[in-house]
This record gives sequence, structure tokens and C-alpha cells, in this order.
Amino acid sequence: MCGILLSVSNEKLDASHNALDIIKHRGPDGFGMENFSLGGDTFLSMGHRRLSIIDISERGRQPMFYADNRFCITYNGEIYNYREIKNELLKDGYTFKSDSDTEVLLAAYMQWGRECLNRFNGMFAFAVYDSLEQTLFIARDRFGIKPLYFYNDKNGFVIASEIKQIPEFSFYSPSVNKKQLYYYLNFGDFSFSPETMWNNIFEIEGGHCTLIDLKNWRPGNKIQIEKWYNIPHDSISDISFEEASASFRKLLDDSVNFRLRADVNIGFLLSGGHDSSTLVGIAHKTPRYENSKLRTYSSCYDDPAIDERRFIKAVVDFTGADSCLHFPAPDDFSENIDKVIWHNDLPVRMGSPAPHWLIYEHVKQEMDNRKVILEGQGADEILCGYGDFRWAALYEKMKPASFGTFLKDITSFYKRYKPHPKYFYRKFMRMKYPDKVKYPPNYMINYNLLLDSEQVPQIPLRREAPTVFDLHLERMKILRYILHNVDRNSMAHSRETRVPFLDHRLVEFCLALPPEYKMKGGISKRVLRESVHDVIPEAVRNRVDKQGYSSPVAKWAESELKDFFADNLKAFMDLPFVNSENVKKELELFRKGGRHFDPVLWRIIAAGKWINTFSLKI
Repeated sequence: MCGILLSVSNEKLDASHNALDIIKHRGPDGFGMENFSLGGDTFLSMGHRRLSIIDISERGRQPMFYADNRFCITYNGEIYNYREIKNELLKDGYTFKSDSDTEVLLAAYMQWGRECLNRFNGMFAFAVYDSLEQTLFIARDRFGIKPLYFYNDKNGFVIASEIKQIPEFSFYSPSVNKKQLYYYLNFGDFSFSPETMWNNIFEIEGGHCTLIDLKNWRPGNKIQIEKWYNIPHDSISDISFEEASASFRKLLDDSVNFRLRADVNIGFLLSGGHDSSTLVGIAHKTPRYENSKLRTYSSCYDDPAIDERRFIKAVVDFTGADSCLHFPAPDDFSENIDKVIWHNDLPVRMGSPAPHWLIYEHVKQEMDNRKVILEGQGADEILCGYGDFRWAALYEKMKPASFGTFLKDITSFYKRYKPHPKYFYRKFMRMKYPDKVKYPPNYMINYNLLLDSEQVPQIPLRREAPTVFDLHLERMKILRYILHNVDRNSMAHSRETRVPFLDHRLVEFCLALPPEYKMKGGISKRVLRESVHDVIPEAVRNRVDKQGYSSPVAKWAESELKDFFADNLKAFMDLPFVNSENVKKELELFRKGGRHFDPVLWRIIAAGKWINTFSLKI
């Protein structure tokens, strides 16, 4: 829910400030601003835009005060276990005026300080001002589900939910972080570090927090950001597969039940794959839906290669859910891509972000106003749903102690997937000697303009790792980009997305399981498949052909949108980081049908649109 704003500067903000108004899509149900004098001409301003989800009355409005106005909070997110924490605090003498999780968060911070974070099951980004101690505590949830950015120089310190809020302050001049732009153009990835693609705007990363003593601190002074959460990994669980399946199901049931806590209607995105189907199946059996139907939303296409309707129908028939099918068209992409980039604050990839944005637009247009949506993100990352997990598992066994198992598994692997022997060699060498792998700049990119030195940087993340656990951690980093899209695309339409597979208890449990409990014999997500036979149809539970969020955009680029892509590429051919002659060659081959549309060409288009949209200086 919601969007937040905080500033420390010589400007006292009011609730109509552009930095709050520009994110009204995040909170159309209310807004507010509170100001505090820090002495001299320095003020702390705390702003909030509200999307009402829990306790939708005025008692839940923000910024919210607690303990005779000692504490004030601006907060975005949900603490799903707020009822349990509230009962514990009531026993300790705390009182409450609302039924909101916001007030529980404030009381928990008063009781336990920073340690309250370890008690929260949820997604959150918040700032709490303690007027007695004159401290500011800022924190983000474990996996960075809810966004949190900051800018800090001598003229002002700003905390925001979306990057676009920060240029609304006169002391920030928007410009491109060239190295981060290089990562995007060359690799299709972001840096996955605190730096963003905007110069001098940083993320407070997931699982991090900071405490600022405002008595001794002023804008421009360094802030000490600390990590409060790490995924624990002491040892591999020694429970049986049957015990693991039962425990997995119990944890997932509990996670879904927590994420059904809301005082508004809830919907589900349903792709027809294991993850989203499981959430629908489990929710169908909860008390919330004893006397009512679930409602699901699905993107569908007539292209047989990505048509999931038979699996969607199987789930809908099995659960009795209402189904809403949306058929994005090529014109939907071309007419809305500028909006998608504006809402994301970044250039986006070519495939799923735009169709994902469009499905949320469709949800908003529905008359029954489903303000909360459950999605299946995170399951692939914690259950070895990506193909590279198979390579990591093979590599782990390539040692004398398990060589017999290695030969057996690699024989089975070869029979199933039939990779070329050179592919084996390349994969294993990349895992054994990752620092020896070279990633030369793409010949269409003028990397000299973007990099401060002649040295070409390494890829910012790896899709290969020598152990399954290491690959889990790499995939959790890549997940940051997916979660970024999910938050921006849903909140663009004033919808809150919840992701049950990223309950930290479930993540920790799955990452500690033996790899063979998650994949074996070419079958992924074993522990999920075993545990959900009663809630999803067998046709879905046993399928092995699901390949993530399907999108036809790449095909549209070579057919209905061919001219749109070509014309946009021409428009950005003169950007200084583009090697225009090489791009012209690729474009000519593409137009003649001699080439697929190279993803780098799309990145040039998206980067150009992003730069123009936000008037960024290169």
C-alpha cells in the first residue's frame, strides 16, 4: 500500500508538494504531511499517500503519531502478523486507537527498537521519527519487496518510494549514471547494488536499515546503512522428503492465510503454471472463500506457443473461481510503453513488463475493485525453477566423494536435454573459473562514453554458480528487478501486490533443503508438486513445459510492431552512447528479415525513451 516521502532541508513541505502529488497513483485514498523543526532553518517533513487496505477508516491515516505524539511514522507496506504482535503488546500494557498494522508497527518500535524488524512478517519501507530522542529510523523489508530510495547532499536529504519524486526538489538535477546505463545496455541487467541508473540516487537495499541522530547530523553528512537481515545457511536440512513436503505445505498455507488479511477485495493473477495455480488452490480452501468465489486475472494470447488457456481453465474448473481473461494486442504495447517506463522510473526489458502493466490496468477497470492481488513471484528462486540450478547441482557432485552419483545424474541429464558436449565444458569452466569469463561490450554500444576507464566491467550478476545455494543467492539478487516491476506496474493502477512465496520463513526453509528435494530427474519444484496434489489439478501439477511469464512482444517486433520498433530506433540513433553505423546495419538486416530483433536494439529504444521522459542529462 501507499507511497512515502521524507525530507530534511530548509524547506518546510506542505501536503500539496509535487513530490507527493506525483505518486498519487500509489495512494488515491488520502494524503498528509507533518513538519518538525530541527533547529535553525532546518525542518523534517514527513509525507504520505494512502491506499487503504487494513483499517480503511480515518484512524489508519498517515503520517501517524503514537505515544502522545512522541513517534511519527510514514510507512508503505503490510505487517501481515500484526494481530499476533498486537496481542503480545497488549499484554505488556500498550494501547491502540486503531485496527491498523501501522499503529502496531509504531508500538513495536517503541518496545523493541531496531529488533522489532526481526518480529515482522511482511513487506515494508518506513521512517519513524522519535521526537524525544530526535532520531530517525529508516528500514526496508528483508527482500526489498517495497521500494525505498534516498538522495543526500548539503542542500537536502530525501527518502522516497519512487525515484521520480526526488527531481521534484530544486536541489536535485537529474542525470544518468553512465556505468549503470552500460550494465543495462550491454547485459540487459542492472547493477543490483545500492546505485541506481540516476546519478546520486541510491536504494536502501532489502534487509537494510539506518538510524540517524538528528541532534548531530545535517544533510550531506554520511549516513551509516546497516544490514539487519541475512538468509541463514548453517547446514542442509536432514529431514526426509515426506517431512519436507508436509512442512513446506504448512508454511505455504500459513503464508497465504497471512496475505489474505485485508479489509478490501482480493484477486489473483493466474498464469496456469505451478506457482500462481497453487496460490489459487490454497486460497480456495481458506475460510475467507467458504461462501464466496475467488477471482483470477490472466493474460492470454492466440499464439499456440504461449497459449496457457487450457491450464488456466483446469484451475478455474477445479476451484470454481471466477476467471477474467485479458488479451493484450500489439497496439496496447505501442500505445502504453511510454507510461510503463514513466511508472518504472527506468528503461524496461522488452518482454514481460508491458503485458504485466496492462493486466493491472485491466484489473483496475473491473467494477468489483480488487485492491489487493496475489502473485507467484519468488517460487522459481527458492524452488530451483530455473534451468541453471540443474547445472549447479551437477557441478556440486563433480568431486571424488560423489563421482558415482555425478556420472549417473549427468547421463540422465544428457539423455533428457541432449546438450552439445561443448556446452558442458563451457558451463563447468564458467563455474570453476568465474573471474576468467570475459564480457566484451556489444559492438552497437559506445562504451568509451559510458565508462570512466578503458577497463570493461564484469557482468553485475551471474546465472551460473558452483553450488545450488550460491545460485539461490544470485537469483534472489536478480529478483530485485522483477519485484521492482511488480511494485511499479501494480501501484501504477493503485493495486497492492502480495507475494506469498517470499514469506521469509518459507524462503529460509526452501534454501536449506537438499537440492534433490527441489529438483530431480529433470523435474523441478518437487517439494511443491508433492505437497499440493489436493489443491491443483493433475494436468497442472505434472506439467513440465512452463517457462515463466510468457510474452509475445519479441514476435510482435518482427510482425505487427516492426515499423514501430524500427521508427523508434531511428529516433534514438544519434544518442552519444550509440554506435550508429553498426545499429544501422542491424536495423537494415532486421527490416529485410535477415535478423531477429536484437534485445540490444530494444534497450537503446527503452533507454532513449527513459532519457527523454525524465529530461536526463547524459
